[in-house]
Amino acid sequence: MFINFRLPALLLIIIWVLYKVIYYGLNRNRFKLHRELLSTLCFIYAVGVISVTIFPLAIGLQESFPTKNNYVPFASINELLHHFYFMVPLRNIGGNILLFVPFGILIPMKFKKVNKGFKIVLLGFLSSLTIECIQLWLTFRSFDIDDIILNSFGVYIGFLIYKWITLIFMSRQSDEKIHQGL
Repeated sequence: MFINFRLPALLLIIIWVLYKVIYYGLNRNRFKLHRELLSTLCFIYAVGVISVTIFPLAIGLQESFPTKNNYVPFASINELLHHFYFMVPLRNIGGNILLFVPFGILIPMKFKKVNKGFKIVLLGFLSSLTIECIQLWLTFRSFDIDDIILNSFGVYIGFLIYKWITLIFMSRQSDEKIHQGL
């Protein structure tokens, strides 16, 4: 039997929202919409990553699924790039990169002290490594060092997007201050 994560994920999100509504119903003076939207977005992103990387879970199945672990950097990327159908590398390589782009954007937005590229990429690397280690112990998933590399690259791209957006807003704010001073 396989347990899919869609229903539990939806229930977790509903519980999260209800918790926030009740919490801020009791503590009205602490509510800040932008902070809560960011926290909720981070929570939904984390649930989404878990649902894609860990689930479905095989429960009660005695048989072992054939998995192919990869400990050699760039081996599976090279294999994918030589696949006869272009959608396979696009889905696997692009998917692993895109999965962690939001990480590179959301973490520096949520945690202001973690705003250096090295810290963000290291945190993304450790998060991806944790996911891959969990997959190593699951009989229907496989460990792939290339996933960690691609996920880390996605974090870096996300961080660059975050910095680019931050620079745009900072330049607009400074332009507005200059125009207000004239």
